[in-house]
Amino acid sequence: MSEQTLDGLIAKVKSEAIEASELEAQSIINDAKLKAKQIINKAEADKRALIKDAEVHAEGLVKKGKIALNQAARDVQISVKNDIHNLFKSVLEAEVKEAFTTDLYTKVISKVMDSLGGKVAVTLPKDMEDEMIKSLQNSLATSKSVPQIIKKNNLLSGLSVTKIDEGWSYDITAEEIAELLSQHLSPKWAEILKNA
Repeated sequence: MSEQTLDGLIAKVKSEAIEASELEAQSIINDAKLKAKQIINKAEADKRALIKDAEVHAEGLVKKGKIALNQAARDVQISVKNDIHNLFKSVLEAEVKEAFTTDLYTKVISKVMDSLGGKVAVTLPKDMEDEMIKSLQNSLATSKSVPQIIKKNNLLSGLSVTKIDEGWSYDITAEEIAELLSQHLSPKWAEILKNA
């Protein structure tokens, strides 16, 4: 074989080897690009899914937060209404207790005696002064029938009327009067609170 033929053969083998290498390298590059594109596409899809899940979770948290906030607002509103109602009731009780004077006691007991007739016992608070009771007895001495007047520890204010021959009793206390008044005024207060 001649030297030229050998050189030509070597050049041909080299050229084929370089071509094969280039083709193989191009195939590896194309595979790498395809795999990279698949990885990027999967990462993008994962990113979109994570963002969507995060948005759904955030919406859920915001919705729960709004519900909790609305419930807390309702609780505060109810609490404030109850506090105002209780405050009003205690002020009313204090005012009614203050209004129970000797004159008022005399008027109430006289009216009760006129309505019920005889055999009536009137119970007054234990801390009521004896002078006030004597004044009451003197004022009621002119009535058709004089009630039996008793002092009791468990009666804090007002009076209790007992119809002895019929066996019933009714309390006319500051608490009872305040309770009755506050029940009748509550709808008006509720309306005022609603519009406030």
